[in-house]
Amino acid sequence: MSEADRELAEKMMARGRVTPDKLTNRCSTPERRGDIVVCAPKQDEFRMPSTADSDPNSKEALDDGQLRAPDVAGNGIFKGKATMGFGSVTRPYIIDLSSIPQAPEGSDADKIAKGEMRAD
Repeated sequence: MSEADRELAEKMMARGRVTPDKLTNRCSTPERRGDIVVCAPKQDEFRMPSTADSDPNSKEALDDGQLRAPDVAGNGIFKGKATMGFGSVTRPYIIDLSSIPQAPEGSDADKIAKGEMRAD
């Protein structure tokens, strides 16, 4: 509606030429005999709110093709079941290589150390 139309409608309502009561009365009884008046009841009472209006965070309301930032409020970064958790870390084995004795001469360990034999 343009601003000019809005001003004209406000002037007509201020002068009493068009009021909701007059419109209702005009629908119930025609002004002249033989006139056909087409009226309908207000449909607002029969309308159900859309999913986007009743639950703006529902999947249907958010499925409009627009990208949205994730909701990071609440416990953790994302709401829902954790995808990965940490228990306790396995303790590493500590081996003191200086306490291992030297391999006896001619043994497999000695030959592997010298490169004379492959360690399979």
